[in-house]
Amino acid sequence: MSPALRAYPSGHFELTIDGTTTPAYLKSAEGGFMKLNSAEAQLGADPIRVKNTTTREVEPITLEVGMSQVGPLWLWIAQSWRREFNRKDGHILYANADFKAQLRHDFYAALIEEVTIPTLDASSKDALFMKMKLRPERINIVTGDEARIQGQDRRSQKLWQASSFRLRLDGYDVSKVNKIDSFTIKQGVKPLTSGRTNQSSFAELEPTKIEFPDLKIHMSMQYAGAILDWYKKVVIEGRRENEFETDGTIEFLSPDGKQVLGEINLYGVGIKGFSLGKSEANVGQIKRCSFDLYVSHMGLNDNDVRMMLEG
Repeated sequence: MSPALRAYPSGHFELTIDGTTTPAYLKSAEGGFMKLNSAEAQLGADPIRVKNTTTREVEPITLEVGMSQVGPLWLWIAQSWRREFNRKDGHILYANADFKAQLRHDFYAALIEEVTIPTLDASSKDALFMKMKLRPERINIVTGDEARIQGQDRRSQKLWQASSFRLRLDGYDVSKVNKIDSFTIKQGVKPLTSGRTNQSSFAELEPTKIEFPDLKIHMSMQYAGAILDWYKKVVIEGRRENEFETDGTIEFLSPDGKQVLGEINLYGVGIKGFSLGKSEANVGQIKRCSFDLYVSHMGLNDNDVRMMLEG
């Protein structure tokens, strides 16, 4: 008699891209399955509308990835941000309590659709996890082969903390910025259907424009003089904003603040807004303010990515 089937936990899974299992700590994975789209039509004078399926669509795969040992993924991100689009194949293995693969979720020709950097906050105690959305053209699901997946090591992930960061802007003192809100870089993806194969209901995915977001930074009003002066010149006085644009970096630091673990380069940074925190009578909190900055584009330094890969 065959042994009874047993449920297995959702917490054991492993991501492989282009034949290499990612060394980064994978906190979560969801989505990436196919659904059918449908259309309805009325036949003659009959009031009943008939529905038929049309194209197939693959939902994005959403991953939460620890920033430690994320080098191979960062290289893919760096290329995408430079519009060097690389489609990648991969799979996610879902395992039972004994770490033996039970289900394999294959995906093909995936593009990076979104990258979200979490909130950086000097008062936070959270580890740093990046969120990615991958959009594959095709998927497949097969039964796992009982091969043992690798256990994930969280120790190195502890080096990357949401509280350990530094913002630099050329020509402006932003050393006292203590919080940067979460931001998302979005890559437009356009599905194109064609009838040239017997799988014409699969849409081919083509990248379109890439959108780099604004940044919202926070600091104590006491130290905001230089940025406030920037705001006054550009926004209040209406001077040409491109004369005051600058470049900079967001640096991810070790917990002691002595080592730069990685960085995001910022180009064409300008100021567009300012606000003060709510003022309340008889409240002794430090007066804080925030500034809205636009960023023309962002990038990852190739040397930085190579150091992460070697590390």
